[in-house]
Amino acid sequence: MSLKYRIFFLCNIVLICSSLNAQSISDFVSLSPGQQTPALEMPYTHTFQVLISHGDSLMAGGYLADDCDFTGYVPIGGSSRNGYLSVSSESLVAGASILSISWDSLAYNGWRTTYSQSVDFSVVGGGSRHCSGTVTPWNTVIVCEEIVQGDLNGDGYYDYGWATEIDPATAKVRDFPGGLPFGDKLWALGNMAHENVGIHPNRRTAYEGADMTVGYLFKFVADSANMLNKGRLYVYKGSKNGTGEWILIPNNTPEECNRTLFYADSVGGTVFSGVEDVEYNPLDNYVYLAVKNEDCVYRFRDSDPLTGLVVPDFHIYVGRQSYFVKTETDSIEVPWGTGNDNLAFDDKGNLWVLQDGSLNYIWVVDSGHTQANPKVRIFGKTPAGAEPTGITFSPDYRFLFMSVMHPSESNSDKFQPDAWGNPVSFGKDRAFVIARREFLGKIGLPIIFGRVSVTNLNKKNIVKWRTEKEVDITNFVVEHSTDKAQWDSVGVVPAAGNSNQEQQYEFYDGFPKGGKNFYRLKIKLNNGTHIQHDLGAAYYLVSPHQVWGFPNPAKDEITIMYSHAFSVKEVQWFAADGRLLPLQYQIFQDKIVASLPSTMYGIHFIRLTLSNGEVLTLKYETGN
Repeated sequence: MSLKYRIFFLCNIVLICSSLNAQSISDFVSLSPGQQTPALEMPYTHTFQVLISHGDSLMAGGYLADDCDFTGYVPIGGSSRNGYLSVSSESLVAGASILSISWDSLAYNGWRTTYSQSVDFSVVGGGSRHCSGTVTPWNTVIVCEEIVQGDLNGDGYYDYGWATEIDPATAKVRDFPGGLPFGDKLWALGNMAHENVGIHPNRRTAYEGADMTVGYLFKFVADSANMLNKGRLYVYKGSKNGTGEWILIPNNTPEECNRTLFYADSVGGTVFSGVEDVEYNPLDNYVYLAVKNEDCVYRFRDSDPLTGLVVPDFHIYVGRQSYFVKTETDSIEVPWGTGNDNLAFDDKGNLWVLQDGSLNYIWVVDSGHTQANPKVRIFGKTPAGAEPTGITFSPDYRFLFMSVMHPSESNSDKFQPDAWGNPVSFGKDRAFVIARREFLGKIGLPIIFGRVSVTNLNKKNIVKWRTEKEVDITNFVVEHSTDKAQWDSVGVVPAAGNSNQEQQYEFYDGFPKGGKNFYRLKIKLNNGTHIQHDLGAAYYLVSPHQVWGFPNPAKDEITIMYSHAFSVKEVQWFAADGRLLPLQYQIFQDKIVASLPSTMYGIHFIRLTLSNGEVLTLKYETGN
């Protein structure tokens, strides 16, 4: 891939911003509202690493399926540096892939995948549209089918519309005693278009909802801890702004489990239009539920998760109005919008809301928020066409794991640097991890580059570059070198500063050196720091038969360049008195690299004999 059309980022940070001293992932300044761009946008204090993408091969065979949704990190032994990552697929023929991931702090400062495999759902008759899910307190993963289909395989249960528990250590569906001989879904939780299951720390109570236009909110109380195969199922009946109660509905036989929605309706269960996610917050003992078609997140307090039948407090927590978000420079009023989806709480009790609708923001609702005293920020914007999915944290809340689903293919030619400055585009589904910059990779560029080029025309070298995004950029210092060792500033180009639109820049070097001219940018930020970025090189041929070398004087090694249409046939090294000296060298496509004995010094000559018989001679000085 030519540098003329793609840019590969090489980041060299000389000073870390003092603003990066904070430790929490929730320490950031809100983004400004705006339309989606081809980039994954987040505060400059944070960065990302792609872990796997749609179409990537799995080590055990197969590949990562499309429509990446729930991205669940499962710690091994409570570790925030060693675990499993489950990535669900919301495709019609659904699946889940399990990655074994570990942290490399010495050589990489990032996550490595040591093994990857897919889960075999054939033992439970397959799966469809695995949407969101959960990581259980006993370190399994529950995937949920966002579609209902009748009993076509003849086992008595509807084929789809269930939650299914998998063991990430074995990548197998969990089988329960007394169940079907080929494997079990979590029948007792009921049949519906599931989105997720939120589990109480008591390991017995689970809250869930039906992601349907006529949907309901449910509570399940298991007979035994860590065993969601048997228990009592209740539907919520009551006010959305007041009090309510839990009504018991049958869930013992296959027919009863299939008819969950019928029973919910028959007892007068409260209708919610599209329950997306239900999560319990242990810091305030409220249960939160996102309802996508009602444009809000509700919360309620359960009188007793195990035995209580009364809900004493049910109300809207966030949504259905506009909020002022404080950015770096302003306070801007932003409508909450539509499509409340996946939820998660961080260590401070802040609620992260992924938005499947409107502008697909990643919202953070700070702990202590009320509708009368709002505390709302925008953490991220997903790439054009994509919705944010996931979302889970590592136990130390240093790392956030999530995915993006169905981004626009046109994003593929727009690149942004990851945590190491490597170019990444978002033209397909990807699962990734987000962290503050001081905890992941290297400090990256707050900039997205488009096309760059370095060409020679009429005895001038023309340096061109484009940016797709700039954050707090002051200017570009253009630097020049002939050997990539000594760099000199040859000009300064003012930057747009802050921009989400394409910016085009040009610089003309009217005095290039003979031979190969290298160029790079020193990008100066408003906070006084700067980063360096390679652009490329161009040849300037002083004459059609010239040879030159660098460095000159040379010590241990000299690189020889020449301008001629014919290839080099022989390279010879001579002392000033004409003696032929032994020489070790290598001929490359555009240069010759010769090794020089450190004991030699004085004036020497290198003679190149070309394939057409012509001889070119280079005079240089060598020695300590």
